[in-house]
Amino acid sequence: MPESDMTGSFSESRDDWLPQLYQERWDAFVRLATLLLADQQVAEDAVIAAFATSYLRDPKLHSYEHAVSYVRTAVVNKARSRQPAERDATPPETPEDLAYWCLRGLLARQREVLVLKLATPDLSDDDIAETLGMSVSAVRNNETKGLIAIGERLRPGSQTNPGHADPRVEAVVRSALETFAESIHPMSRYDAIISQIARRPHRGRPTTWVIVLACGLAFLVGVLLPLLGSGNGSTMGDPEALPSIRTPESNSQSLSTLQTDLDVFYLGRDDGLIHRELRDLPTSGDRLGTAVGAVLNVAPLDPNYTSGWAAGQVNRATVKGNRITLDLSASAFSQFKNGEQVQRAIQQLVVTATAAVGDRTGDKSVRILVDGSPNLPIIGKPATDFVDEGFARCARVRVDSPQAGADMSAGTITISGVAQPTVSVMSYEVRPPQSSRIITSGQINLSANDGDKWRPWHATFTMPKGEYDLIIREGTHIADEKVITAK
Repeated sequence: MPESDMTGSFSESRDDWLPQLYQERWDAFVRLATLLLADQQVAEDAVIAAFATSYLRDPKLHSYEHAVSYVRTAVVNKARSRQPAERDATPPETPEDLAYWCLRGLLARQREVLVLKLATPDLSDDDIAETLGMSVSAVRNNETKGLIAIGERLRPGSQTNPGHADPRVEAVVRSALETFAESIHPMSRYDAIISQIARRPHRGRPTTWVIVLACGLAFLVGVLLPLLGSGNGSTMGDPEALPSIRTPESNSQSLSTLQTDLDVFYLGRDDGLIHRELRDLPTSGDRLGTAVGAVLNVAPLDPNYTSGWAAGQVNRATVKGNRITLDLSASAFSQFKNGEQVQRAIQQLVVTATAAVGDRTGDKSVRILVDGSPNLPIIGKPATDFVDEGFARCARVRVDSPQAGADMSAGTITISGVAQPTVSVMSYEVRPPQSSRIITSGQINLSANDGDKWRPWHATFTMPKGEYDLIIREGTHIADEKVITAK
């Protein structure tokens, strides 16, 4: 069915748009995810999770184009949270194969921009910016950066116009993506989408019958409760028998629906180390459950980070004494392929869980279950609970402010974070994208070394309006890099 016909017949009901988008877009979404991940099986799992998550959230989708855009963004986010297939150590010889091999080695945001730009020609730069959650200028900057990097490998020493991409390189990359896309033949997986939806609780707008039933029950409770409490033998009619219940006044503090400054830990795509983001997220019961759920289902702000876990459900997250128990759905473990992946992901989860409950002494351990069973995929039943392994698996420097993609007020700004106790010399640079020109730079102030504790650091400087790369260095080594915008 042509897209124009689908647009005219679009229904906002998720029970209508789900099969509609599956029929029209499943193959395209799987090809998109496969180009990003270079693994069709993992890609299909990512698209299944994207459809299921979109259905369960039940957003207000006002048009067919809006629905396609919403699910496409979910597909990219789910692909970003999965581990791409490893590249061969030896580069291929044919130009197209080498171009795709080089593309797979780019920074995540460059790779995503190029795949969306060159393999999905109906998308504008505005569409790509919306999908990736970045500005249009950032899309164009990352496109140029990615093509220049690939061109330097394809045609070493041939760069005649620094800062600009060779159109011949773009043609080779586009051809490589088209060739690879033609080799992808998605399997029919609609039953897997429905199965994943059925395993997870439905969220979103309640259906009409639920609202009617709730109103009816409220009415019956309001009518029958006084009658049931009026008997002589009942304590419900005795005002002294129970504590009084007072309706909160309009200015009373209500239960928060947002967990603020939540420590959520991710893995670096390149280094595999644990990095931290401070997030404000809708609450899922308590701080522990919200943080663990974020590791499983919330994409990092920084495209250079990823989660070791697949989309999944937190069945239970509890603390008793010094033991934290996390019972996760089997779907959360679906992307593991070897023991090293499992160990990295478990340490990511352990650090997140212990940070959420405030484990200052390091005494807490974490027990992980899969749908109630202690037998974990690949590694089996652990002999002991898991514990935070300390600095060894963590990035040496953490940037807490600004977060990746942040919009800041131009003028005087302060950057801050923490560093491991062995870090002694730090500096910063602020540069326009794709430029070696330094807007500002300087040394970073580190707090006094306090034993084996993380050392806070900060720096203050003036930054004019514009989009910039903020580069944090430890000595001469780039410790982290954030794209930020000053307005």
